[in-house]
Amino acid sequence: METESRQAELNNTSLFILLMFRVGVLLFSVLLTLKTDIRAYRYIDIILLGLAIYQFLTFCIYWPAMKLNITRLLLCASDLLIGYTLVLLTGGISSPFIPCVFIPIFTLHFVYGWKGLAGGLAGLALSTAVSALTAKAAFYASGGESRAGMIVSGISLILFYLVPFLCFSQYCRLDSQLLSQKKRYNELDSMNSKLLVLYEMTGRFNYENGIAQVMDKLLALCGEVFPAQRICIFLIRSGEVEIYGRPSPQEKEEIYRLILEQKKTAAINEENEYIIRDDALVIPLIRGARTDGVLSFSGWNQKEITDREAIMLSMIANMVCTYLENLEYVEYLKNKALPDTSVILNQLDSGKPVKGILDKRIVSPN
Repeated sequence: METESRQAELNNTSLFILLMFRVGVLLFSVLLTLKTDIRAYRYIDIILLGLAIYQFLTFCIYWPAMKLNITRLLLCASDLLIGYTLVLLTGGISSPFIPCVFIPIFTLHFVYGWKGLAGGLAGLALSTAVSALTAKAAFYASGGESRAGMIVSGISLILFYLVPFLCFSQYCRLDSQLLSQKKRYNELDSMNSKLLVLYEMTGRFNYENGIAQVMDKLLALCGEVFPAQRICIFLIRSGEVEIYGRPSPQEKEEIYRLILEQKKTAAINEENEYIIRDDALVIPLIRGARTDGVLSFSGWNQKEITDREAIMLSMIANMVCTYLENLEYVEYLKNKALPDTSVILNQLDSGKPVKGILDKRIVSPN
């Protein structure tokens, strides 16, 4: 059973299980008390009243007390001492309150695993040793009462410890697997939604609106997809650095230095696919051996990039590089002198807008 995840903080389901176990054991002890004559013990009324008050106060503070590790241990120690003292004062091995001793041991076992069980049993053994020395083995009785008490203790151990522990452990294991699957499903669903947004954006850039408008769309897209406070794009065009976004002066200086380093690198390798710095992530925009610029994320608090994030970052970088490559080709076509037999076609005769170059000889009647 995986108990490490429950040691730091118990969830509401685990707390509810432990509380229901406590209630069940106490109700079983009450039923045994009603069927057992314990009126012969001195101060039995005061003992039962004190137990009732203690359990009432425990129920009132149970939820916040079990949330913290130190208060949880103190509550278990209190349960063990009070439960064991109650057993000594009401008949020892024949006491109807023996199942109450299971409550702290079960809690320690459920929360801390076998280490908790060993600690609970060690506390029980220490209490038994102390009582044997001070009360001259008052915990033990003789004759039929002892045998009946051992039978009741054995039945209580099976019904109120072994069976619940096995059932609750299996339930927690399945619940943990279910939560893990739900988390993985939510992550995949979020990943798919972001990929759909990226695919929708791919191929929808209008080259006639200008590069500034396209970069603004990319910055807005990155802001929706990636967890960063500020995103900027630095492009190298015609030997100049164009900045889109609002970088800080320090960020500009760092990016300029990085661009110079990237220019000196002849080939791309895995080490410069992305660069994580203090509170920042930088993605070089590299096309072959050419550096087109960098994509900068400020306020990036993650120390590592997951595989899913790496895929999306790579897609964004490829989108920018592809856009720049196509933009250069479009500008080349616009600046190139077309032959007399060619014409730039903007729309068909039907009025439908198109973009392309048409050879007049194809439609010439001759």
